[in-house]
Parts: sequence; C-alpha cells; structure tokens
Amino acid sequence: MHRILPWLIRHWVLSSAVLLLACGALGYSLAAPPPPREVRIAVGTAPDSAYTLAAEAYARRLEETAFRVRRVPTQGSVENLAMLRAREVDLALVQGGIADPARDAGLVSLGAVFHEPAWIFLRAEAGIGRVSDLRGRRVAIGPEGSGTRVLALALLAANDIGPLEIEALPITGTAAAEAMLAGAADAAILVSARTAGAVATLMRAAPAVRLVDVADSADAYGVHLPFLSAVRLPRGGLSLAADQPEQSVTLLAPVASVLAHQDIHPQVVSLLVGIMQEVHRPRTLFSAEGSFPNALAQDLPMNADAERYYARGRTVLQRWLPFWVAVWVERLFFVLLPVIGLAVPLIRFGPTLYAWQMEGRVWRHYDTLRRIEAEAEQARGDDARAALRERLEALEGRVARLSLPLTYRRHVFALRRDIAYVRAQLAPTRRPGGIEQA
Repeated sequence: MHRILPWLIRHWVLSSAVLLLACGALGYSLAAPPPPREVRIAVGTAPDSAYTLAAEAYARRLEETAFRVRRVPTQGSVENLAMLRAREVDLALVQGGIADPARDAGLVSLGAVFHEPAWIFLRAEAGIGRVSDLRGRRVAIGPEGSGTRVLALALLAANDIGPLEIEALPITGTAAAEAMLAGAADAAILVSARTAGAVATLMRAAPAVRLVDVADSADAYGVHLPFLSAVRLPRGGLSLAADQPEQSVTLLAPVASVLAHQDIHPQVVSLLVGIMQEVHRPRTLFSAEGSFPNALAQDLPMNADAERYYARGRTVLQRWLPFWVAVWVERLFFVLLPVIGLAVPLIRFGPTLYAWQMEGRVWRHYDTLRRIEAEAEQARGDDARAALRERLEALEGRVARLSLPLTYRRHVFALRRDIAYVRAQLAPTRRPGGIEQA
C-alpha cells in the first residue's frame, strides 16, 4: 500500500479516469435494463366487449409510444389468467373474484378499471321471483372457462344451488338473449360493463323478461361474496325516451383489473397506469369521473410502482419528456450519479494533489541531503568529506535536471541553496602556511 498510494497520486489523471470508469460501470450495472420493445396483450374475441375495447385502447396508445403490441385473442378472464401464468401474455384484464393469490402467485395488479355488473334476467312466464328459485331451471351461465360462468356459479352457490342442480346452458351474450326470447332458457346471468348488445335486447323485452333488483339483498351478497359491490342503474339510465329501466335497479358488480407479471418493468408500469387513467377516468353509467382506475379491492397484490404512481403521479421526466427519452435520461442518471459523486471530490482536491505531487518531486531529495548533512557532522577524514562532496554534486545534478512547471521552480532553487549550504560545511579549510585542510 505504501507504494501504491504514491503511484496513484503521481498518476492522478490516469487513476481518476480508471475510478470514474469503474463508477460508471457500477452505475450501469445498478440501472434497470431498458423496457422491452414488445408488449403482448390479451384481447377478447367479441369486438364490442368492454375487455376488447379497453385492451384495444391500451394497444393503440402503446403503439403511439413506439411499442410493438401483439394482440393475443382469448375467451375471457379464466383463459387470461392461465395465459398470464404461462407467460403467453404480458397484460390482461381479469374479472374480480377470479384470481387466487395462492394459485396465481407471481402476478400483480396494476389497478381496477371498471365495474362489471352481473345482469340477472328472468323469464316472466317461468314464474321465477328470485335467484334462489332457479333450482332445476334452464340457466344461461356462459361457456366453460369464462368469467361469466365463474360469477354465475358463485351467485348460485351463495343461494345454496349447486352446479348440478340447474340445467346449465353454456351460452352468453347474443346467444343467451336469443334463448331467453325463444323460451329455451328460463334465466340468463350476463356479466357486462356495456349496456349494448344482449343487455339492451333483454331490457327491451320487458315485461316478458325481467331484470332482478338486488337492492334488499346486496349487503348479504357482499358478506358471502366480498369481491362484489352494489352499483345503481338509475331510472331512464339506458334510455330516457323509452324510460328504461322504469325504476332504478341495484346490481351486483365485481371490478375488472389489469394484471401483469410481478417482474414487469417499472417504467412500463408508469406508462400503463397513465394510459389506464386516460382511458378509464371519464364518467360512466356506473362510476363518477375519476373513480377509476384505482388500487382498491384487488384480488392480487398491487404492484409497488403502480401504487407509487397512484400516490404521486408521473415522474418529472416522464411528465415533460417523451417516454423513451425519459427512459434513457433516467438510465443515464443512474450511470452518472456515482461518477459525479466521485468526480466532485476529485476535481476539488485535484489541484491540491497535483501540487503535492510536484512539490514531492523536490521534497524527496531532502532525505538525501539530510543524510549527507548528518554524515558530514561525523566525517573526520579527508576521503570521507570528499566522498560526501561528490554525493552532493550528484544530488545537485539530479535536482538541476528536474522538469517542473514554472510555478514550482522556486522549490528547486530553495533546494539548491540548501545544497550550497551543506557544501559550504564540507568545503576544505586552509592550514597555516596556505595549505588547504579538509
């Protein structure tokens, strides 16, 4: 170490450059890798479904930000979850109450985005008054693997009706509406955030088809199925002109959430949550403006970066710079931070170290001069004193050859004066009669 430190100081520029490069490499290793250029999104096959429309809105905005988006068609929430677990997609919308924290470990939520009401329609001719009367009836509950089927079976189970106690019709949407109107189904349970399509068709079929109002039992359903919340469909909410519905109706609704893998890139999370806010912030039939997206009532853990975004908003860089520019500026910051942290003291103490180095080239010759002076005090013979004078001449020669900036030449002149002083002590003296005496 006693040799390394002087070398580092003498070669200050080189050692500083090496240290700065090492710090830059450390910062680069600590910086998160850049976001992937491609994002795979699960997109529903029904073109007018809320899931499809939302996923398409995300995809378009991601493409506007120079991402490549691959749309992967799926049949619904259950398949979306399976594809997320298999890493066949990166993002998917999933109906509340479908995900399981144990089974779906490794997945996280980026936030709830909209209510998905359960529309329970009963055919008036069937003489059914409530959900608990559906035992033994023909009920359209959606195909296997659909979120509609999962929620329909949960609602029936809450009324002590098992899946084998009904005639389950694996249809939903338009097919379920047609079966109801044709008398092929006694009831249909639809899960939809949109009021167009099958919901509108069955609402127009009143009084032959009746929408169940759960106002009296909404709290009880919330106890048995905590992922459900009550939403209100106001009178005339579907059509003021047709007065549909003729009175306000309370529905049960899970929330749809955007799910991703827990290792999703933090900057992609920030971008996605911002996109979700653009898409879902406006007022809807079942939510006030600004209600969604949010971090409430999630089946799976919330992504930490998404939570920070909801609390603080976008970073300053992403607020003022294009996404990819902000990404590289943030990465550059991580690289430069340790470099700047080291460069500042190096720059501050650099002149001092440089002066110490220049002066040290002179000061180290004082050790030789001090030894010569100490030996001169002990020298008694002519030969010894002559040898010391020769060493002084050699020392002065080395000092004279020192190449130093003009600012530091004064130290050389001071050293040469000191050499002259020691030389004077070793000068031969004259004996009486004019003979020199060493």
